Amino acid sequence: MKKAKTEEERELSCDGVFISVGRKPVTDFLAGQVELDAAGYIVADESGRTNIPGVFAAGDCTGEPLQVSKALGEGQIAGLSAAEWCARIQA
Repeated sequence: MKKAKTEEERELSCDGVFISVGRKPVTDFLAGQVELDAAGYIVADESGRTNIPGVFAAGDCTGEPLQVSKALGEGQIAGLSAAEWCARIQA
């Protein structure tokens, strides 16, 4: 491991690693379609709904803090919301 600020290096024993590759959301391809905030995050309500009916968003692309548990929880909610939306439009 190498600390970014101090350049200090040391070895760590571990069973798994999660690598963060930055804090800029990769949402540029959605500009002009899905509403994005000033930082480029997708604007979504608590159910994951965006400004486009049937388009849901979850996790790190919807804003900070960037963490796996946020993405997992919001993914579950958005998935259920999307399934409910599909069921309503097919009824």
